[in-house]
Amino acid sequence: MKIDKVIRAVLIAPILICFAAGGIFASGISISSEVTRMSIPFEGKDTLIVELTWEGEPFLYQIDDFPIPNLEKLQILGSSSSVSTMSDTTVESGEKTIRTYRYILEPTDFGTAIIEPLNINVTNRLTEELHQLQTGRLTIEIAKPVPKDEDTSSGSLPTIVIVCVIILIAAAVVIIVVVRRKQAEPEVDPAVEYLRMLEEIKKETVADGKLFYSRLYRLLLLYLEKVQGLDLSGRTGEEVLQEAGKLENESERDRITGWLDKALKVKFRPDLPSPSDIEDSYNAVRQFFENKVHKK
Repeated sequence: MKIDKVIRAVLIAPILICFAAGGIFASGISISSEVTRMSIPFEGKDTLIVELTWEGEPFLYQIDDFPIPNLEKLQILGSSSSVSTMSDTTVESGEKTIRTYRYILEPTDFGTAIIEPLNINVTNRLTEELHQLQTGRLTIEIAKPVPKDEDTSSGSLPTIVIVCVIILIAAAVVIIVVVRRKQAEPEVDPAVEYLRMLEEIKKETVADGKLFYSRLYRLLLLYLEKVQGLDLSGRTGEEVLQEAGKLENESERDRITGWLDKALKVKFRPDLPSPSDIEDSYNAVRQFFENKVHKK
């Protein structure tokens, strides 16, 4: 009997550790959750942060729906999501991706507020394997509302007016200084900046063809978002190609969608791109941005 208890404890311990950390790890992808403050005043706000972390590119995993947590004594004022990547030489892909969900929370009552476990379904686009991830249960202590003293508020009115006037004057001075600085600074040509970034990509990925196309893919996304005004945040590779296909300029549309499609195919091909392919792609994109500079 004692041996059975020891074996059961050894098997259960890792599971308990995962739940205590606020998330679950599942075959290459992990989830975690936290709040910025464990206790807040009734008039305050808090932020719930949920992160999905995996090795590889952002489009490796498909997330079915934007997750909405179930709350007690709290309500959501706003939410957002973002995706970031970073170099990581300790993993095979050389990159790590973090998808972050943020929720601004506001109390609806005082006491112990509860954030129920959040369930998220993700699918690996390569293996088509479905992962069901779940965060831990979180609580926030909310203080009682502070009663307002109406008798003393009228006496402080002159002070409030003076403070407001000072703030307005300070804001006006800051605006004037900022406007003058902007007028004095020369405007930077976006195409020149993209050329500089392209040269850095080639230098930093000289021995890694797959990483070159991965970085090139992100540079083209930045151009489409900043210059062409396309909303590509969180889009899959197929969705990005569809959006890029809406560009009015036919020549630019064909070139950009061709480069994007090639970068996506290189990512999932087992063989490495040849040096000549990399050089041809680099020269073509460089010529594209150089023409943008010449047109200024």
